[in-house]
Amino acid sequence: MRTAARSYVAFLLVLLGAMLFAAVASPLVQWMLAPVERFPLHRVFSRLMLLGLIGGMAWLVFRFRNRRELLGFNRPAPVLLLRLVIGLVAGTFVMALAVAPLVLLDVRAWNARLPSDMDAWMALALKGLGTGLAVALIEETLFRGAMHGALQRIGATRWAVFAVPLLYSAVHFLGKAATVPWEQVQPWSGFVVLHGLFDSFAQPLRIVDAFVALYFVGLLLALVRQRWGDIAGCIGLHAGFVAVITVFRRVSSPAAETHWAFLVGSFDGLLGPWIAVIAALACLALRRRGPVRKA
Repeated sequence: MRTAARSYVAFLLVLLGAMLFAAVASPLVQWMLAPVERFPLHRVFSRLMLLGLIGGMAWLVFRFRNRRELLGFNRPAPVLLLRLVIGLVAGTFVMALAVAPLVLLDVRAWNARLPSDMDAWMALALKGLGTGLAVALIEETLFRGAMHGALQRIGATRWAVFAVPLLYSAVHFLGKAATVPWEQVQPWSGFVVLHGLFDSFAQPLRIVDAFVALYFVGLLLALVRQRWGDIAGCIGLHAGFVAVITVFRRVSSPAAETHWAFLVGSFDGLLGPWIAVIAALACLALRRRGPVRKA
């Protein structure tokens, strides 16, 4: 238990360390880049935080042997591709079924951005798919790959399955980095940008239902990783979820107050009790299918 906690905290510290690195270094890097272009401080901060996160995670993963297995890429390419496609189809189907009742119950209403022809629908669908695959590849490699794999490697399976989704859910509420005008940037301005990331947590009751929904989504993805022994299915499933949500958020908006408004949260008008129930039921269905296949 102690080793599992230490490993979990190590990944958490890498995330916090990347944020602090970006806060300290972003004003200096912005100044160094000024002769080339005056990049906004929040953009410099975001890129540095990503670099710090990648570097820190790579260092943690490098300490383990069989890193492909740990990250969940331990299958032949055709197998990984097949599982990704299966996950993508399943994720798209499940999320489409989940959001359809929200329109039928007038919780969400079509807006002016609803495409009027098939070409526009195809373009929107491809954009959603691209977004879904990019987001899923990054997040699944980090959470179901590096974190889940490292904890599983040391025998902390319960931590991998139940604790990693907590951090997965939490990072989705990191807000947009605060903007600091060029002429007002000071050596400590990176911490002003950093503070803006945590604005959502100042009102915990506003995000609790969306947090629970994302936790169960993370739990579902963890169970898929456990069952298949790699993250290809997780990437596909996650990408399908994000693709549908990306398109649905664009073409629909929260409707006027209805009796069914409680199904979605106030955070984004979509994530909330309904998505949490769907994800929880999917978790139960997956658990009832019998023992986990060995990796």
